[in-house]
Amino acid sequence: KQWYQRRVRGRKYGTVRTDNLPEEQFDAMWMHFFNNPLLDTYELRRGCNIVHDLDMIPEPSLVEHMFHACRRLNDYPMTIRILEGIKNKIPKDPVVYQWVLQELAPVMEELGIKTPDELGLHIAPEGKGPLPY
Repeated sequence: KQWYQRRVRGRKYGTVRTDNLPEEQFDAMWMHFFNNPLLDTYELRRGCNIVHDLDMIPEPSLVEHMFHACRRLNDYPMTIRILEGIKNKIPKDPVVYQWVLQELAPVMEELGIKTPDELGLHIAPEGKGPLPY
């Protein structure tokens, strides 16, 4: 019973309503979320998933805060997932992805983050066709 109450409580108060927020307030809210020193890996992934599920490409400044939160929690795979999520949101417009990477280049260099392409994660195995994603 106690687990169920926590679960219901988490769902009731854990959702984020961002429908009516201006862009600056939205970015400030999420930057504050990712800068929270009490943030754990579960909440980091939850926040990244919520931002990814929204119908938008996150601003590079917001992605910087996500990267710093990943570094603080020593969660390098999450940085790769963030970049993959941005790339998958705009598959037909690689110019936007390149712009995001250009804006994030100083932070990625500072934190030692490589792109999925640099790591070879989107290269098909030898003798196989292109990857389905």
